[in-house]
Amino acid sequence: MSQTLPIRVAAILASQAASAAIQHALLAPEFALTLIDSDHWRGVPAEALLVEVEDDLAVLRSICDEVTGTPIVVLLRAARADLAFAASKAGAKELITLPAGPDEIRQSLRGLLTAQPRTPERQGLPVLFGNHPRMSEIRDTISKVATTSATVLIRGESGVGKDIVARMIYEQSRRSGKPFVKVNCAAIPDDLLESELFGYEAGAFTGATRSKPGRFEMAHTGTLFLDEIGEMQPALQAKLLHVLQDGAFSRLGAKQDVAVDVRVLCATNKLLEQRVTEGLFREDLFYRINVVTVHIPPLRERRDEIGPLIRHFLDKYAAIYGREQAFFSQEAMAALLTYSWPGNIRELENLCKRFVIVGGETQILRELTSRNQHGPAAPVPAPPPPAASAVLLSEPAGRQPAGTNLLEVGKRAAWQAERRLILETLEAVRWNRKVAAQRLGISYRSLRSKIEQIDRDEAAKRHLIA
Repeated sequence: MSQTLPIRVAAILASQAASAAIQHALLAPEFALTLIDSDHWRGVPAEALLVEVEDDLAVLRSICDEVTGTPIVVLLRAARADLAFAASKAGAKELITLPAGPDEIRQSLRGLLTAQPRTPERQGLPVLFGNHPRMSEIRDTISKVATTSATVLIRGESGVGKDIVARMIYEQSRRSGKPFVKVNCAAIPDDLLESELFGYEAGAFTGATRSKPGRFEMAHTGTLFLDEIGEMQPALQAKLLHVLQDGAFSRLGAKQDVAVDVRVLCATNKLLEQRVTEGLFREDLFYRINVVTVHIPPLRERRDEIGPLIRHFLDKYAAIYGREQAFFSQEAMAALLTYSWPGNIRELENLCKRFVIVGGETQILRELTSRNQHGPAAPVPAPPPPAASAVLLSEPAGRQPAGTNLLEVGKRAAWQAERRLILETLEAVRWNRKVAAQRLGISYRSLRSKIEQIDRDEAAKRHLIA
């Protein structure tokens, strides 16, 4: 039985008054509200974007410059003609002055969206999950788990559509008319993530001049989506486990607990079992969030969906940018269908968007051929530098190898020494990265970055040998 999906509204709100007014107005089956902050609005699917404006219009201007096809509604806490004029000039389609009643807010959005056609992916998002057997299994799992309150762990490589699965679970759930709040754990610094999730009271720390609710409170009665949960630090994992078990937490600086009713969805591209073994992820939290697992296969394992996805994205961006319907040639389609797509659906979508805007099929073919031969340009690093002595002695006399000036030699030698010390320290502490970082006198994040560089160097070396 088909049903009308709720209208997706994303909101960037700076004040508690605006947050209370918007949540009260849009906590209805007709709407699906997502609260976001001013640094993480890109990529959030929405049919309308609400932006609270105070004195600084920089965020609004940045959004208006980049967002195409999504109407922007500006919220003003006072009737100010100068701000209203500047907001309209920047690109706002509608202005709402607070305080405003819930009916007024809802009616403003309805009127704005009446002439706004709902995008194809709103019809249950079928185009992103075609008829591949594994994707059919995922759709079946979503339909079974959506109506429950169970925590779901969504797994898969970057760009496969984990956030879309989270949205599908939310939109088919009994909480579909309630807030949907997304937090990217990898995008927020470790020292800020706790206050972002749980909020804080005025005076809790230097600069906390007023109380601020956290994402858990914003998601009350709705759904909280914790993306890249594998990046969360163990100390914060303990507090998250407490909330999942007891449904309560305390803001930073608060003396009383806050009770919340939140359904939690999690996503990761990491192997959490390995992180548990390494002491980087709590075992009890892993079992708590791993009630139901949805594993999304990479695009290269479901190539029969590449063609429909290409058609969908070409049509989508032709409509958004007002261009004629675009088509790839047979040669280009053959290359697209055989390409490995390391960036999965996200990479495919960006390529189609670029083709609609600027064309350049010949350049796209050249890039795909190069990537298939040499691997993706961004993730694959340069070959590991040889030791300084090898750089100086391996070349015949009178021949100057590229990049062998003193500064370059010094950098290579320093990296080799650093690499050797890191590996020796990790071996000494049995690969306990936290202890290794302490011994090396660097942050855990810096150590993780250097280990990833070492891994890339080794992968490049194996690629060259092969």
